[in-house]
Amino acid sequence: MNRRLVAAVVAVLVAAAGAWVVLGYVRTADARAQAAEELVPVLVVGSEVPAGTPVADLGTAVSLEQVPSRLVTPGTLSDLSGVGGLVTTTTLLPGDMVQGGRFGDPTAARADGSLPAPDGTEEVSVTLERQRAVGGVLVPGDLVGVFGTASTINDGPDVAFQLDGVLVTRVANPSDPDGVYTVTLALSPDAAVAVSSAQTKGTTYLTLQAPGTSAGELYSGSVSGLAGAGSDGTTDDTSSATTTNSSNGGTS
Repeated sequence: MNRRLVAAVVAVLVAAAGAWVVLGYVRTADARAQAAEELVPVLVVGSEVPAGTPVADLGTAVSLEQVPSRLVTPGTLSDLSGVGGLVTTTTLLPGDMVQGGRFGDPTAARADGSLPAPDGTEEVSVTLERQRAVGGVLVPGDLVGVFGTASTINDGPDVAFQLDGVLVTRVANPSDPDGVYTVTLALSPDAAVAVSSAQTKGTTYLTLQAPGTSAGELYSGSVSGLAGAGSDGTTDDTSSATTTNSSNGGTS
């Protein structure tokens, strides 16, 4: 009986020692991983900041935190000196890293509340049904993803495209909730061709993306051979596109 008791006690002690060794190893591994990962100071949003808030009024809504460098995207701010005198152009959400692109000149907004397109982009207005326009919740300053396909000339293969971090500059909501929404996007020349062509002969869907989403473009083929690029025709009564060059205000 005593031998069994001694054996049980020894087994418990061995198990406890093993657990302690494993725990110590895990803690040491975590410490090594943290030490090896470079941390950089960035501004992080602590409480929601409405669009149109002056930088001077941010107060304690943002704070400087140490963040792994692999998570920091281009344009992330570590201080507000470069955006002094500006206002937020979109809502800043808790947990977001503060991006310089989310601030703008308070006098730059148009009389109708829309935003000017950044230099080098073209404004393309697309009309979409509610389900393809994020349920009609978009407002100027939002960033969206644009997904679609466009037909090529001579019955070539369709070109699929994915655009990320696209700025919404203007939104016209219908009086009827089940009507169509007109959303104006600031696009690169190639993206403008793809979206215009998709509205003429193809499909287009929008997705709402997080503030600070990096701009990106993916195409399954060349946009130079797209059918209907730059034309004014539409495939149906609910999809059309109008392109405006932001540098000269011309429409194509």
